[in-house]
Amino acid sequence: MKAWIGAIALIGLFGWDNVMADGNDLLRACNEAVRDLDGARDTSSFDIGYCLGVVNGVMNTMVTMNEYMLPNEKTCFPNGIKNKQGARIVAKFLQEHPASLHRDGAFLTMAAFQSAYPCKK
Repeated sequence: MKAWIGAIALIGLFGWDNVMADGNDLLRACNEAVRDLDGARDTSSFDIGYCLGVVNGVMNTMVTMNEYMLPNEKTCFPNGIKNKQGARIVAKFLQEHPASLHRDGAFLTMAAFQSAYPCKK
């Protein structure tokens, strides 16, 4: 119950348009996470948490859904991949694809992982 109240409060706080963040928001957040991983101390905990949360949620969803995907859409993550590594992959992908930053952040995260870890055919 508390989770639903928190989710509703966040929707109200940020407005409906900001709930589905785009690649620009995710790039900012993941750049902040990478800065933190590299030792910067003046980082935003909110941005770091946002990036790592998206990375973790998308990775878990992709692993769960992999068996239902078409062969060319499957993602073969290496054993032991951590959210920190995922944040670096996502940040690099977003930096290399600025024309796509208007797209949904979760969609772009999936694209980053599919690009980084395609399954061998």
